[in-house]
Amino acid sequence: MARTTTRMTTALAIGGVLAAVAVGVVAATTIWDPGADDTANGSVPVERLSALDGSWRAVNSVGSPKEVVGEVRLRFEDGRVVVETGCNAGRGTVEVDDSHLVAGPMMSTRMGCEAPLMEQEAWLFAMMQARPKVELSGPYLYVSWTDTAGEDRWLGLEQESATPTP
Repeated sequence: MARTTTRMTTALAIGGVLAAVAVGVVAATTIWDPGADDTANGSVPVERLSALDGSWRAVNSVGSPKEVVGEVRLRFEDGRVVVETGCNAGRGTVEVDDSHLVAGPMMSTRMGCEAPLMEQEAWLFAMMQARPKVELSGPYLYVSWTDTAGEDRWLGLEQESATPTP
């Protein structure tokens, strides 16, 4: 009788473990959508251009082609973008399509600047033409793209206050 009880206890224990694993698998497949766009940093894809209205200042250039020199900003308003490169400024139409910026041709001032600023201007304008992906995380905007050499790049920007503080 003791042997039957031990076998019964073992069978119930194994059954319990299998049931727990099955519940875990069902829960995981219900929650996780393999077609979803994972964002490890907690950011969310931008669905509407109006979510970007205002001014965004570059604060993290670790993933950009070069470290940002001076002030770099993106300003969005009424379907248009202004790219302040630290040297010249480019302006053009822009929209959001499937969380990617789609910029029209950029009109730019043509002031001569030091070489690092001219290089920065070139990669910023190239970024805008590369259909970069845009994601928001609180007051931060992440812009990611693949450059012409096939390298994955990103730039982090912080939303600036609408009213300047003294």
